[in-house]
Amino acid sequence: MLPFCLALLLLVLLFSYLHLLERYSYFRRHQLPYLPVSTWTPLGHLKQLLFLRISFGDLFKNIYADEHTREAKLAGFFVFQTPALMIRDPELIRLVLIKEFNSFLNRYEAADARHDPMGALTLPLAKYPQWRESRQCMSQLFTSGRMKQRMYPLMQQVLMDLERHLVKRMCGQSERVLPLSEMCQLYTTDVTGKLFYSWDVGGLREGKSPLRQQTKQLFRPDVQKVLHFMCIFFLPQWTWLLRAKVFSMDYAHFMRQLVRRHATDTQVDLIRQLQQLQQARPHTHYAQEADFIAAQAGIILLAGFETSSALLGFTLYELAKQPKLQQRLRQELATAFGGDAQLSYEAAATLPYLKMVCLEALRLYPAAAFINRECTRAEGFALQPHIDFVIPSGMPAYVSILGIQRDAKYWPKPLHFDPERFAPAHIKNISPMSYIPFGAGPHGCIGSRLGLLQLKLGVAHILRSHRVEFCERTVPEIRFNPKTFMLESLDELYLRFCVDPL
Repeated sequence: MLPFCLALLLLVLLFSYLHLLERYSYFRRHQLPYLPVSTWTPLGHLKQLLFLRISFGDLFKNIYADEHTREAKLAGFFVFQTPALMIRDPELIRLVLIKEFNSFLNRYEAADARHDPMGALTLPLAKYPQWRESRQCMSQLFTSGRMKQRMYPLMQQVLMDLERHLVKRMCGQSERVLPLSEMCQLYTTDVTGKLFYSWDVGGLREGKSPLRQQTKQLFRPDVQKVLHFMCIFFLPQWTWLLRAKVFSMDYAHFMRQLVRRHATDTQVDLIRQLQQLQQARPHTHYAQEADFIAAQAGIILLAGFETSSALLGFTLYELAKQPKLQQRLRQELATAFGGDAQLSYEAAATLPYLKMVCLEALRLYPAAAFINRECTRAEGFALQPHIDFVIPSGMPAYVSILGIQRDAKYWPKPLHFDPERFAPAHIKNISPMSYIPFGAGPHGCIGSRLGLLQLKLGVAHILRSHRVEFCERTVPEIRFNPKTFMLESLDELYLRFCVDPL
């Protein structure tokens, strides 16, 4: 019996080895540059990520910058055993994201509509043509007129709470070392509550927020959440088997309750707008789905919480590292504020150095560290004359935004925080498609302008009354958290806040 079992085990191992050898020879057979991978692992290039040893952003940045493909326009790698492409050339990036959008209609990741209808309805995971309907619907929430007339006055109310919160945290001292994450998260969740749910959350006033509590609970990793998320992102064809869900049951219930509670409130922008569009277009896909509004409410909160709050902390960290840059920005803000407590919408949108600082922060810490597209053309998509290769239908193509925005080929001294890169005299030298912090093309971030405005205002109102400095508790460099999807610091960021009104 034992010899038979050993023989069977050897046969299984041999079969597995030959199977992986065949799968991993894909790019060699097609004569494309690729990253080598061990034939003994079924995980492809995802091993470190699956074991939570590297962040998503760092993984795809490392694939982008791998020495085996450093000069190539694209590089092959493996998502488990699925061949995937890392697009490295700006012209090819433009081709996939913009010029040939109709050949790359969907993102690769997906939720199972049967077992996770709420997750499948969210804008990032919806598939074409449902995505197109939802995008047209949601885009009306982010028009310039709505931002100026409706959103900006509401944001000013939260900014006053932010300044009072900071004064309270200082406890009457002229200097105090404070962590950034809680304050930044309370700020962004308060803004989201005000703008989209007409909910005065009061997180900055109370020091706690039900919206922040929900998002932190959702992002708190456990085995089931990690399995579900990895399946949705890298094995979308198997989500039905694992019954993977984007939102936890508690988070989904919270969002449904939030929508029901405000269903008749005419002041709730997000819910009211989506209700009106459902009624106006009753035959569209989203109009027939009961969870459509709750799904969008849920994803908007997550997007604002994880990206905007971390970005505000990163920006303050970089300004504390370079006091001269911070002083120049504070001088500009002193002139802009004058004796007023608020900036006008026009000033917030146009202050040149504030804009340069925030654009440089988005270069080093893009809102989307990476993006992908799935080839949806049945016959595949030919890359000639750029490369002699046809991307087959269903193959994912990735773009490492973190990688290209930190590439010395396009950005001299790429790790150095230098707002002058975006000065009017220099901005024309930026290579097209080497700077896409919110993605690009029809799938680009729908809330990019709001995200940039929120960052500008947060920085302006914090520096209006305080100066930030490095201290003994400040980490010398930022490491990204391997347990979160977006870019977030692994270490708490501590800065010394010094009372110094403009």
